[in-house]
Amino acid sequence: MMYQKIIVPIDHGNRNMKTEHKVFTSGFVEGDCRPALGEYLHYGGRYYALAEQRIPYMRDKTVDDRFFILTLFAVAMEAEKQMLGAQDTIIQAVLPVGLPPKHYGALYRKFEEYFKGRGIQQFTYKGISYKVEITDAAAFPQDYAAAMTVYQRVAEFNKVVTVESGASRWITF
Repeated sequence: MMYQKIIVPIDHGNRNMKTEHKVFTSGFVEGDCRPALGEYLHYGGRYYALAEQRIPYMRDKTVDDRFFILTLFAVAMEAEKQMLGAQDTIIQAVLPVGLPPKHYGALYRKFEEYFKGRGIQQFTYKGISYKVEITDAAAFPQDYAAAMTVYQRVAEFNKVVTVESGASRWITF
């Protein structure tokens, strides 16, 4: 078995999930049958297809597995972009994750623990099998998490200004 490490910064917005390469609505439909169209994930014997209808607002995103499933979508999308994923590969994912600054202080530890210790998760995305182990998660206020998607570029500057407005983000050096 081969291991591949990947860092996947994710802003877990109530409206949109945002990674370095993708923005998608924080919503999906669940079913027993493979969807005919769209991006879907097969996980735990169920099918999940991304939807334009978002999940209702959740202050605490750890109350059920909905945001975990959305995270699996995000990891698979980023792994696909980096051309990772093979039958004999375990992707070890590190997740810098974003929380609204308003709730950060009360929820960051709980949100980090939400992702950890689940072991290897097996699923298919777009018909490709993935084995993903989330090895670490670190929560940041959402705008900071957005900046982490371009960390290599930001690290060389003494001062960086970020502005986060839901589906969009601007980073000024």
